[in-house]
Amino acid sequence: MAGEGVSPLQVSVKLCSDKAAFEARPAHRLSLNMSEVKRTLERSEEHEIVVYTPYMLILKIGKVEITLSRDGRMLIRRVSNEVEAAQVARQIFRKILKETLKP
Repeated sequence: MAGEGVSPLQVSVKLCSDKAAFEARPAHRLSLNMSEVKRTLERSEEHEIVVYTPYMLILKIGKVEITLSRDGRMLIRRVSNEVEAAQVARQIFRKILKETLKP
């Protein structure tokens, strides 16, 4: 996998230009199978899938809304700061990476 030695749980987070969300990017690009991601998250009672397409999905964890793209990028809304956004991103990656990474 590209980026050997770099944990996929390492994310960079920055405030979007419109200041309405934080953008979280994994340390290296991923190729997620979104139908597998959907199945994985549906098994969890803490995640609510709001919208699903083969290219992205929108989910909620409590009040937090996350848009997850097939390449691993996330837009995270309704969090108070970058630290909280990074925690949310890592939580989602922990949940899905084992089952959804394509070789």
